[in-house]
Amino acid sequence: MTTPTLFTMLMLGLFIAGTLASFTLMRLPSLLRSYTFSSVALGGLALALAYEKSAMHLIPVAVAVVAIKALLVPFVIRNMAEHSGASLRLSSSLRPSASWFVGGLVFTLGIFLALRSPLILAGEGIGQILVLLPISVGVILVGLVMMILRRDLLSQLIGFLVLENGIAAFSLSALGGIPVAIEFGVYSAVLIGAILMATLSHRVQALFGTHDTTHLNELTD
Repeated sequence: MTTPTLFTMLMLGLFIAGTLASFTLMRLPSLLRSYTFSSVALGGLALALAYEKSAMHLIPVAVAVVAIKALLVPFVIRNMAEHSGASLRLSSSLRPSASWFVGGLVFTLGIFLALRSPLILAGEGIGQILVLLPISVGVILVGLVMMILRRDLLSQLIGFLVLENGIAAFSLSALGGIPVAIEFGVYSAVLIGAILMATLSHRVQALFGTHDTTHLNELTD
């Protein structure tokens, strides 16, 4: 096995592990670390794809992924949580042990659905593309279900970011990446969205003394 292939497999493993850990962890610092690991792995996958397909335009994309997703976004969320006095203990509709089972099941379902896509069935693409496409769909579903099952705004925010990681991985696998200007625009929008959602979370904490979204069920017109 060549060094680039070993690097790709390592990044894929870290990407999957970080995603599933994000689904199950119940403390904010640990959750942010797992999201950071998966984002760094996503940047590594972009580098691997740049080498595999000689797509040098993906190198600045990989740098942007690490700078924005792995550094700036977690910093914004952590800083907001510290200033609002939010509890580091997060809430979910599932127990941690059940979360591992549900997360694995959802991820497996995503892979199963992706393997039935025309792109995979036709055998198009090579190497990392065929491997990353089903994984990206699994990550998208994990992020979506995380947004549904978590009961606090911070977890739901990170669930959205996990979902966006899956979409970014899908664009790398299915399209081989999109133009750099568009990629930077998307990641800038992600950063701005994270800031806005963190601000909303701060306001909810100030009003209700908690980030638990069950309190929002009582709101009326």
